[in-house]
This record gives sequence, C-alpha cells and structure tokens, in this order.
Amino acid sequence: MQRLVAGDAPSVSFDTFAATEGERLRRALVARYGVDVGNDVCADALAYAWEHWERVGPMDNPVGYLYRSPSRHHDGIDAGDCDPHSRPNQSASMRRTTRPGRLKPTQRTCVVLVHIYDWTYDDVAATLGVTSASVRNHLHRGLTRLRTLMEDPHAR
Repeated sequence: MQRLVAGDAPSVSFDTFAATEGERLRRALVARYGVDVGNDVCADALAYAWEHWERVGPMDNPVGYLYRSPSRHHDGIDAGDCDPHSRPNQSASMRRTTRPGRLKPTQRTCVVLVHIYDWTYDDVAATLGVTSASVRNHLHRGLTRLRTLMEDPHAR
C-alpha cells in the first residue's frame, strides 16, 4: 500500500485517505492505548476527519494531527494489551512487558511501532509530532526498561 506524503493530502478524498492511512493511524493509537481504547479513539479520529475533511485533508501530516488530537483526552487509561492478531513478530513476554503502565506511553508507542510494526524512526516521529532524535531517546529508554522488566518481571 502506497503511503501518502506531505503535499498529497489536498488532492485525495477522505475515502482514499482512510484506505491508505487509516491502518497506520489505528496501529499508532492501539500501540499507545491498547486494543479497545485505541480502536475506539481511531474510529473517533476518522469520524472527526470525515466531518472536517476540508480542514484536515490539506494538512501536511493529517495522520499526525489525528493521532495527537485525541491523545490529550486519553492519557493514563490502562487499556490492556495490544492487538494480538496484528503482531506476528512479538513474543508472549514482549506482550506482557508492553502493556500500558509498564512503560511511559511515548516509550511504549515507540517500541511497539518500531520493533513490532517495523516503522522507521522518521515515520514514528511524523506521527507523534516529535523529532527522530526524540524517537531514538524514547526507544532507548523504553528498551532499557523492557530489559529490566524481562530480567525481573515483578519490577514496576
């Protein structure tokens, strides 16, 4: 599936956007909030985009905007595990340690998107609205924490 880039959005319809970028948005939100809340937030974000497409469509990074907009309202929700059906490369111990509450939300999101979904640092940075260096820092801290959790599962 071809990814939309800055400058493409004004010429595409909402249906094209939802078909090409909706799954990326869903994965990012599920990585942050867990399956149930992430899917609900994604549905709300896409509904908002549809209602306001004349404003959202021309943005340079509509996925990043939609990702960041609901984030202000849902931080701190313990949403359970990530979607097990869309993570073929993840072990059971990784699933346990990447549950919400084990890592800071941004660390968890970076770890899941980079190491489970194989996103590039630049893709994660664009979605989260941070620099690639920030993604690298969150990833390093998250992986350091995961190593500690895997060595001592009772560590909090």
